Amino acid sequence: MQSNVVVVTQPDLYFADQPSILTIGCIDYDETIVDNIRRLEVPVTIYQSNEKTDLEWITNAYNSSELVILNCQHNPFLTGYFIDKQYVYYYNNKESYTRFNFNKIADPMDVLIKWMAKWHIENPEKNAVLL
Repeated sequence: MQSNVVVVTQPDLYFADQPSILTIGCIDYDETIVDNIRRLEVPVTIYQSNEKTDLEWITNAYNSSELVILNCQHNPFLTGYFIDKQYVYYYNNKESYTRFNFNKIADPMDVLIKWMAKWHIENPEKNAVLL
């Protein structure tokens, strides 16, 4: 079975007309995220950061993404930089960030599944082509 998921890490960027997701510090969930995205049946780009990923690359990936999942325990600087950005959902926080962002999640998979369902509803023409 051919995969519809393109996983991108630093230093690469991938330019295509397809939905993209950025994970920041979600190392424990990266494999599960990829496995679940394969169910979407459309090509999806997943940008994955790690502890050595630099800000320029993550910012470029953010600008290409429709959904960002942020582990607040990964890097305090990146948490501060991205916490108030649009489309960012965060978890693993020790302090409240609700004055900056209401998108607190308990489990990254919850927001991913909701995003997948919403994407199907908002893009019926792309679903029909693939089914």
